[in-house]
Amino acid sequence: MQNNIHLSEIKLSQLILHRIGNKNEDEGVRIAKSLFDLKDDMRGILLEYFLSGFKLEEAYKFDHETDLSMNEIYTYCQYIFDDKEQFYDQSVNILKHLYEKSTHNKIKGGELYVSYFEDCVVDDELVTAIGIFKAENKDTYLKLKLDEEEEWTLVYEEGTNISKLDKGCIIFNIYGEDGYRTVTVDLKSSDAKYWRDEFLMLTQIQDDNFHTKTYLDMCKKFGKQAFEEEDKNEQVNFLNKSLDYFNRKEEFSIEEFKEEVFEENVEQAQMFENYKSDYQERQSIAEEDNFFISQPTVKKAKRSFRNAIQLDTQMEIKIHSAQAQEEGHLERGYDEDKKMNYYKVYFNTEK
Repeated sequence: MQNNIHLSEIKLSQLILHRIGNKNEDEGVRIAKSLFDLKDDMRGILLEYFLSGFKLEEAYKFDHETDLSMNEIYTYCQYIFDDKEQFYDQSVNILKHLYEKSTHNKIKGGELYVSYFEDCVVDDELVTAIGIFKAENKDTYLKLKLDEEEEWTLVYEEGTNISKLDKGCIIFNIYGEDGYRTVTVDLKSSDAKYWRDEFLMLTQIQDDNFHTKTYLDMCKKFGKQAFEEEDKNEQVNFLNKSLDYFNRKEEFSIEEFKEEVFEENVEQAQMFENYKSDYQERQSIAEEDNFFISQPTVKKAKRSFRNAIQLDTQMEIKIHSAQAQEEGHLERGYDEDKKMNYYKVYFNTEK
């Protein structure tokens, strides 16, 4: 299952702006008296702000350890989707629920925007959506003004940078019985726990993007563990071959992957199979050995795959593909006279 969310035609229909503080500091909340009066030029600016920072390829859904109906935000959104007239009242409930979760001393106060969107496209269906956004950090802006004598005066103002969305989520009115389809901004671990895990109580949907990322993470961790005490060249070779497989293929097959990456090494293939089963069980991940590969996820994962052998002589050897190793362009040996390991590199010309 591929994630298919398009926001190119999204429209901002309603908006309310509340103020929220830190409950541990007893800062309280300030409830807006009415909906925000949206001007056409302001709609565009707000959309630019609200939609920045989202990872649309990673989808979530509401969850609860006992029953989905006990998830507060899921229930408040359900009321709004069932009756748009509930928007104001339920935005207040969302505000109060967030305040109850704002107890850590590092949680900052700020503005809470609750919005109602129209014309979102999810899996080829036109749906409405609810946005929940929190602005915490303020930037300082310098402005030039002309005084009565036509002289420039330099003043400064504090405001929200519309290119930096602190926290946010968009809940789409689709798959409601399964917890709705939801996306969230990319958060640091501490903020993710407070915003995603405690306030929203979201769990990631195990779609093609999820399984692609999971297998790439498994490959990185397995490579580090399986070859840790052996030749680093073999570790880099395994990682390069794994990444090459995901780059070339449209669909993943575990049997094909093991055949291409491990070739004749039955022992290593079985080690990977055992590691995979244990990893999926520990992470509570459904076993999925055939899926469509998400290329945006592969592209992002490339940055974290180490393709270099670091040496204790302040040098490193970067290997950009498994082909260089398979064709014998790199050899490892041991020099008895120097009592040191060495690598021998073969090439035709320098670039």
